[in-house]
Amino acid sequence: MKKIGPTIAYHSLKHRILGLFTEKIITSHPDNNYIYAFWGHYPNFAGLLKSSTIFLQHGITLNNISSWLNKYDKNLDFLLTASKKEYDSLFKYYYHYDEKIIQLLGFPRFDNLTDDKTKTILLMPSWRRYLTNENKYTISNSSYFKTYNALINNEKLIQKLKENNFKIIFRPHPHVYDFIDLFDENEYVTIDHERGSYQDLFKKGALLVTDYSSVSFDFAYLKKPVLYYHYGEDYHFNLEESYFDYETMGFGEVCRSEDELVEIIGEYMENECKMKDKHVKNVEDYFLFTDKNNCKRVHEAIKKIPPRE
Repeated sequence: MKKIGPTIAYHSLKHRILGLFTEKIITSHPDNNYIYAFWGHYPNFAGLLKSSTIFLQHGITLNNISSWLNKYDKNLDFLLTASKKEYDSLFKYYYHYDEKIIQLLGFPRFDNLTDDKTKTILLMPSWRRYLTNENKYTISNSSYFKTYNALINNEKLIQKLKENNFKIIFRPHPHVYDFIDLFDENEYVTIDHERGSYQDLFKKGALLVTDYSSVSFDFAYLKKPVLYYHYGEDYHFNLEESYFDYETMGFGEVCRSEDELVEIIGEYMENECKMKDKHVKNVEDYFLFTDKNNCKRVHEAIKKIPPRE
């Protein structure tokens, strides 16, 4: 963060003093214990803290997360969206926000995305809550671990990578790094131990393989193909409550088995990982803004947010 500008140590005395006078908190994670300068939750200081909370989101909202993001818990002053479909979904469930709070302006970070692809495939699966606080023995016997460890060591996949001069970078959800040493690496699949910039990965990747992660939207924004690996029913969100249909709205094929996934990955490599026309149309139908002016729109909107009384 110091590369961007001056920083303040979290929960330091300076953070607390400035927190009392802050007019706006602009955040990617709106949980009270992250953004406020005091331990505990915001109501403990009701009447003292007058800052507005601007939530820029850390990913497209796909599922019903109203139990976490509702007005009576987070009380946001600004909630940013990037798609009309996403925007509409926030009024379908019980978020309880007024229309003036939820803004459809596009994500600022999309402005910085460019297509500088190399012969690199990104493997970026999401998290599974049932693995939280489990020991490594339990995790090593989970379907999640077995599925992805088998995939990155699939002999047919490795052979296809070798033939087409491609490589895979495995960058799972941050929680997976608690047991990342359990996975077996090989010459053609590299675990991203450095955990550098997501945007750098999106720029150089030619194909993304994920399951349900919202990183697929950043990647598809560049009109580069995505493959969805839905190997089972161990995901913690109810997909029936999601407005996003992976089969009809997705940015690539949905694969149910390892063999099917490996076969389609091979087909994409042989075609230089070009996104198919029907999936290009889905990208164009989903995103409202592709003009590189998301930052400008969001900045102007934030300036107009009045201070809390």
